[in-house]
Amino acid sequence: MVVWRGSNDIARNNSTVGMKNILEFVINANHANIIIMNAPHRHDLIRNLCVNNEVEAFKRKLSKRLKRFEKVKMAEVIIERASYTRHGQHLNTGGKETMSKKIVATIQGVLNRKVEPISVKWSNEEVTNN
Repeated sequence: MVVWRGSNDIARNNSTVGMKNILEFVINANHANIIIMNAPHRHDLIRNLCVNNEVEAFKRKLSKRLKRFEKVKMAEVIIERASYTRHGQHLNTGGKETMSKKIVATIQGVLNRKVEPISVKWSNEEVTNN
């Protein structure tokens, strides 16, 4: 499962609610691997504007909170300006292609992950049915 949220909600001071919703979703998704895409940088705004600072703070907090979940992987969204449209808020065709490849690579990494089996010692005693 891939979850990708934008930076608009963070910009509207909803980062606390967003964090709570993501954590609840991860906790309740019992049998699913989840890839969380980081919120993208806003190139349509001044680089050091509070929105972009809040996006960076949100990414750090989210990453820290999700470390305890083995089923969750974080994927970084590209930040190069050339990958965004002229206005700077959305990915252009090349940026979408690059992100698609990143998502596929992350999924392949999750699927190829080596899992150590849990071994159980067998008893030589016969099991009786009650």
